[in-house]
Amino acid sequence: MRKTLSYFLISIYLCIASTSGYANQNEFVIGVGDTLAISVYNEPDLFVNTKVDSSGLIKMPLLGDLNVAGKTAKTISKELEAMFADGYLVNPNVSVTVESFRPFYIRGEVTRPGAYETSFGMTVEQAFTIAGGLTDRASSHNWLILREGQNERIKANKDTFVMPGDTVEIGQSFF
Repeated sequence: MRKTLSYFLISIYLCIASTSGYANQNEFVIGVGDTLAISVYNEPDLFVNTKVDSSGLIKMPLLGDLNVAGKTAKTISKELEAMFADGYLVNPNVSVTVESFRPFYIRGEVTRPGAYETSFGMTVEQAFTIAGGLTDRASSHNWLILREGQNERIKANKDTFVMPGDTVEIGQSFF
């Protein structure tokens, strides 16, 4: 009985872990419009809460403008640690957290197409719910995602994850 319960719990855990889509927000690629919180351990004067500007830059005390677009939070953290260690701090520990993501866009057969705030782990089903739900003419399976920076459309279902900057297209049903 105990062995069966253990296998059951492990199976549930593996199912949840395998459907999560991505491990954590450190895997997101930072882009224009994302808001970052950057802190350096024991250096409160170096704390920054900033939005990535239209050219992909942020301003950091002591370092000036830094290009962060196209990088992950983990990569930015390591780069900042190296920059601060080069003449400014001894053994700096930098934390980079995405405070808010750039919007996603939804168009097609939804009640209120437009731009909406992206939340971590959002699915297509949650996206069209935020947009007021599907219209009566919406297809139940003709859903596509155009990932930011890619030229191809990805076939989606209700459990497909929506990433910051994505455009979700809900097609029309013919019957």
